[in-house]
Amino acid sequence: MHGIDVIEELEAQRGWTFRCCIADTMHVTLSLDWTDYNRWCPGGGRSPSDVAQAVLLCLLTDGVVLPDQIDAGRIRRLGPDADDRVRKALSNQA
Repeated sequence: MHGIDVIEELEAQRGWTFRCCIADTMHVTLSLDWTDYNRWCPGGGRSPSDVAQAVLLCLLTDGVVLPDQIDAGRIRRLGPDADDRVRKALSNQA
């Protein structure tokens, strides 16, 4: 999705951790809590890696400079519509 590739998905204590490559140049580790996954994907209709990609896309679209490690919940710092933006990005995924 948009140059965001999930290289590795690992189960974590409270969700998942993803090693991602962005545009073949930047490597980021994203943690995704079950609570956030359920908020953005109620009913589990999308894979956790799809949700991770949608979160990264929203962060990048908003111009956030990504650190080496980031928690998906940080997206809420973008504003009150952040959850809706993640859901929209998920619905736009092919």
